[in-house]
Amino acid sequence: MKNKLITLGLIAVIGGAAAGLYYRIPLVIVLVTLGLAVSSAVNGVQMLLTRKAVIPTSDSLQSNKEYHSGLSAQFWGVLFLMFSVPLGAFGLLYWRYGDDPPAEAMRQMISTPLVSGLAAITVGVGFVLYGLTRVLPGKAGFVETGLRPFERILSAVYSCIVGGVVALAGFVRLLAPGMLTRLRDAAIAGVLELVK
Repeated sequence: MKNKLITLGLIAVIGGAAAGLYYRIPLVIVLVTLGLAVSSAVNGVQMLLTRKAVIPTSDSLQSNKEYHSGLSAQFWGVLFLMFSVPLGAFGLLYWRYGDDPPAEAMRQMISTPLVSGLAAITVGVGFVLYGLTRVLPGKAGFVETGLRPFERILSAVYSCIVGGVVALAGFVRLLAPGMLTRLRDAAIAGVLELVK
């Protein structure tokens, strides 16, 4: 009976949150995003401290799980903490400005080399950490998911390459703001020259 009440309560909360998001009720949006941010941060800290992480691989109640321990679990903890920061920032900004944040301030913040460079570096590092979680736990971590070693290694290599490129672009944006634009323009000019 207790489990049924908990399940019904969760369904009610999720339904209320979905309705609040759909109808853009500010209080619900703020509570949901801040709640997710806090939950993600708490789970991340727990993974860092216990060096254990159980990651569901789908959103169903009976989903398969990945089992991580040691460094792999700590990487998941860092990823959860990284995910909590933009969620919390969005919740606070929505609380402060509602559905209409000051567009000029947001545009200036995003267009600055410091913010966009740091954001790109963070995203790149996140991809690399995710890629490493594909190979560090070994075969035992993926018993339920049925992922073969080749699939995991391929996923790890792909994630690490993408993450490395994004992080490198972030460093270039941070240290030499106009360099990426010049490289893009030179690449487009080179392609157009080849086509002629």
